[in-house]
Amino acid sequence: MFMIVGFGALFIVSILMSQFNASRYESSIRGVINGLDRQQFNASATAANLRDKAACDALASKIFWNLVDTGVTQMLDFPAMFSYFHDGKLQVKIINDQGILCSTLPAATPLLDQAMIEAAQSSQPEVLHRQGEDWALITRINLPAGDGVQALVGVHYWSQWQIYDEVLSGTVSDYIRTFILINSMGASVAALFVWRLLRRIKRATNAADQWAAGDLRTRIKDNSKDEFGRLAERFNNMADALSKSFDMQKALAISVERNRIARDLHDTAKQRSFVLGLKLTELEYEAQQHAPLLPTVESARRLADHLQKDLENVVSGFNLPAIADHGLHETLVRSVRDLLSGSGIQWSIDWPDRIGAQLDTAPELAQELLMITHEAIANALRHSQCRNIHIACKPGHPWHWSVTDDGHGFDTAGAPIGMGLSNMRWRANTLPGGDLALSSSPKGTIVDISFELPVLAKS
Repeated sequence: MFMIVGFGALFIVSILMSQFNASRYESSIRGVINGLDRQQFNASATAANLRDKAACDALASKIFWNLVDTGVTQMLDFPAMFSYFHDGKLQVKIINDQGILCSTLPAATPLLDQAMIEAAQSSQPEVLHRQGEDWALITRINLPAGDGVQALVGVHYWSQWQIYDEVLSGTVSDYIRTFILINSMGASVAALFVWRLLRRIKRATNAADQWAAGDLRTRIKDNSKDEFGRLAERFNNMADALSKSFDMQKALAISVERNRIARDLHDTAKQRSFVLGLKLTELEYEAQQHAPLLPTVESARRLADHLQKDLENVVSGFNLPAIADHGLHETLVRSVRDLLSGSGIQWSIDWPDRIGAQLDTAPELAQELLMITHEAIANALRHSQCRNIHIACKPGHPWHWSVTDDGHGFDTAGAPIGMGLSNMRWRANTLPGGDLALSSSPKGTIVDISFELPVLAKS
């Protein structure tokens, strides 16, 4: 990009320099023509019979060489220019009312000849005829010889004149100065390009260091469309893919660990609590013959039953189907179905299209939503005496996830700790921008979780 800008700048500078030199030469040539000795020409024209071809040629040559002499005196570059006038780019014509009386040799170039014709037909003291980058300047000199005798002095400037001038009249110091100027401009453009490239490389290096430190949220900020910009975009895509892969691996590891804990609880504490319940049932039967001990034994058996149910809830919570294996929607359906099986409670899920794929790319967030939903349904099952439970997900800014039942409700300010509200609130607060809103009335309870979906999940 910077190389293109640099070459563009050089091109523009060369055009401006060319225009400047053309303007400088035009001004210099005007000065040379205006510096002609017109009094001498008038005297010669008065004394000569310009109808005589030899006399006319002599006057034209005199004006021609006076122009050359003035140019050499006033214009430093004129000798080099004059060496290229052999092909008709400098000419003097003597004309009168009837036409051309004489002209210097060689014949004028087509451009200069056309300008001479225009000048002869015009009454203007000066005519400038342009053709592309070339131009011809014609100056009219009135001569006191009668019959409207005039001298037309014409100079043809062409775009290569400047190059010829610089090559022929340039000295060693001129070449060195030009070489230094060109190399300075090239070095400046190269330095600017390298400085810009080093800044971009530094940003990429900083992002790579952040990735190496484990922060895959960092991205290379480079919106350029060149090769380096496309490379930075590919590295950013790689970081996105790695982040998603690590999240999936982490979710899978969490799921495996939950299942292991569930198996351990099932094989140890749950089995022992079951055996404890059996022993207390036997003891309760034996205590029928010892009335004073019966209330204590019955209370112990009931506590054992509650303990076994609590362990069942814990095991079922830990042993939720893995989101990484089945996706959030399928995992949610299985969990709710297993939890409400045999309860007689009707349940439904409001699941808009395409949100499953987005939530599945944020497995940690999906797992927390699943755990909150499991806890909310378990609370409704144990305490609300509801007949219907509805689960809904609404995408937006923020997203909303709600669990609604039609039970008898409860006092949210005086809710007991055993309902797990603090645990649900803690899980909600771990979500990005997460918050839990709880509302309850005699018509039912609504648990609403608001959160922001991570950027990677949105993409």
